[in-house]
Amino acid sequence: MKKFPETFPVLKTERLILRSIEDSDITRLAELANDPDISRGLSSMPYPYTLDTAKEWVIKCRQDYLDNEVLHMVISDKSDKVFMGMVDLDMCHAHNHATAGYWIAKPYWSQGYVPEALRAVMQFAFESLEVHRINAVHLHTNPASGRVLQKVGMLHEGIRRQHFLKNGYYYDLHDWGILREEFLELMITENS
Repeated sequence: MKKFPETFPVLKTERLILRSIEDSDITRLAELANDPDISRGLSSMPYPYTLDTAKEWVIKCRQDYLDNEVLHMVISDKSDKVFMGMVDLDMCHAHNHATAGYWIAKPYWSQGYVPEALRAVMQFAFESLEVHRINAVHLHTNPASGRVLQKVGMLHEGIRRQHFLKNGYYYDLHDWGILREEFLELMITENS
């Protein structure tokens, strides 16, 4: 697995620009992430999500990149570059794989933005960083996340029953994964 590039990558899709998080995103991040429906569907999103939480997150994102540990990319609209959500890749160097995570604000739900963004980040990870495998999990209460993972070609690999404790409740975690050769084969098939 290669290290992150010295300069933060910018990825472009048909409708999106995936980029680093900036100080100018802090207020919008706090506004969009401060939604109980978003927190409810994610294992790691706190609620309430304050301006201070957003400021701390931006600092963490920058440090994670410098440490070559996590690639945090903002999902932004190509036309106006407005912050819509995020895609993360948490790197496991010892085993040459990464764990994907993502969220998008409610006004952008069910429009195909997350699969589009995730697919671009996965392509970057497999081709540029030479990651061998990407995996992801979702709570059983968030089946839409499973549909995203299926759309990008991941395979459902199992369920960890009552594995995650959040707000006093135990949640099942659904495990998904895809290997580099499987992803690249999908891309060839889609482009032919």
